[in-house]
Amino acid sequence: MSLFKSVYETNHEILEAITQLHCPSGFDCDMTFGNGAFWTNLPRPRLCFDITPLHDGVIQADSGALPVEDGSLGSAVFDPPFLTYVSNGREHSSVMSRRFGGYWAYAELEEHYKATLLEATRVLRKGGVLVFKCQDIVHNHRLQCTHANVIGWAETAGLRLLDLFV
Repeated sequence: MSLFKSVYETNHEILEAITQLHCPSGFDCDMTFGNGAFWTNLPRPRLCFDITPLHDGVIQADSGALPVEDGSLGSAVFDPPFLTYVSNGREHSSVMSRRFGGYWAYAELEEHYKATLLEATRVLRKGGVLVFKCQDIVHNHRLQCTHANVIGWAETAGLRLLDLFV
């Protein structure tokens, strides 16, 4: 019998619990593979995409336009950048922005997230699961409750909330 907690210390622990709860056979796709840290101690999805692949076997593609057929995936993970005021080549970029990238304005983040939600609607089969990792942030002195925004954007895209981990 598995034990599910209400508090997890690491991405690995929470992703493992989500896998057991909602995708016991593992994930079909990582839409933003990045450095692959999510999968260090978990089975890597059969398809991995990133706009700038850093590892062998990762296919170059934007998460808003994946080279897969409609309704061909049962599950996907989306772990996008969440930082704002990040621009390539900025001299005073933070360590976090150099490691993870990001967007200059929250509107860019919103555009990327919405496009990816629409793409998830296209590529996931009926009953498919999208794990969407996001972070609330302060941008331009204003709190952006990104997790609440994502719920609304997902509903507009035709998806429904199955679970929420905050």
